[in-house]
Amino acid sequence: MYDRPLTIEQVLTQLKEQPRAIAALTAGLPKVRLHRAPSRGEWSVNDVLAHLRSCSDMWGRYIALIIAEDRPTYRAMNPTTWIKSTNYPELEFARSLGAFAEQRAELLALLRPLPKAAWSRSATVTGAGRPRERTVLEYARWLANHERSHVKHIARIVSG
Repeated sequence: MYDRPLTIEQVLTQLKEQPRAIAALTAGLPKVRLHRAPSRGEWSVNDVLAHLRSCSDMWGRYIALIIAEDRPTYRAMNPTTWIKSTNYPELEFARSLGAFAEQRAELLALLRPLPKAAWSRSATVTGAGRPRERTVLEYARWLANHERSHVKHIARIVSG
């Protein structure tokens, strides 16, 4: 699901549109509805947003590192581990969505001017089994596809 083939232009479009889609889906909803899980053991809309921010933090950081350095090696951190060091799940939804949109604008400002060849820049990633090579495009595509599935998740929550 997260490796669904997307062109660079499709990746950029999805990354641009997904924060807007979340804003549109949640516009006018009461705060309590955004923070309440539909049922026990499920995520609230705010929990989904916190998860998306955590993933964007980690994968966006890796993208920036790959662009800035020549073939870096780094140890990957799972976003579910990273989120524990943040206050994202406790933040008020509108504030968190604003920070997510701001972070996304920064990532897009980094990605948009890249020449096509730079999307193939890579890093060696350790920490999850054998070392793997990951490119800017792989991380950006992964982020876009991952968020797409969670935008659908948010749509299901708010429609239920």
